[in-house]
Amino acid sequence: MIWIKSSLFILIIVTVKLIFKFINDNGDKCLNNMKEILDFTDYLRIYSCDMKMPFDEIYMNYTFKNDKIKVLCSWLQNQLTKDKNKYELECSMRALLNTPDEFNKYFSDIINYYGSTYSDVLDKKLLFTIREMENSMKNFEREHTEKKNLNNRISILVGCLIAIILI
Repeated sequence: MIWIKSSLFILIIVTVKLIFKFINDNGDKCLNNMKEILDFTDYLRIYSCDMKMPFDEIYMNYTFKNDKIKVLCSWLQNQLTKDKNKYELECSMRALLNTPDEFNKYFSDIINYYGSTYSDVLDKKLLFTIREMENSMKNFEREHTEKKNLNNRISILVGCLIAIILI
């Protein structure tokens, strides 16, 4: 009987720990998506300003690690050629990647100033955008790390509490 209770106690603790791990993994995925968007934006800056390539060609040559980022960049491409609706791109980012609104705002600003010209002004604006996105990502990463540490501590306590109540 004691083996069953001990096993059940440990199983409950592990289950609660896994639930909190799942919650933490969502933030980690969001951070990875933000890093890839930053990489793409830097790639966009280099190839559009230094190499004078159009967005279509840059999109085709970039090696995407995540299909969601590829879809997002395809939406960006459509927005650049058609409507130039910044708000629609922000909403798409929020729905597809669940990234913070501040980060989405900076990325969607690319629609306002990216065009067919390849100048130093575009280079400076893209560098500014990259810096702002990095700052936003660092803030999110700091908050996520704090939440992650708190969740890790709480998960063991909650698991023990639930196990004690149920057993």
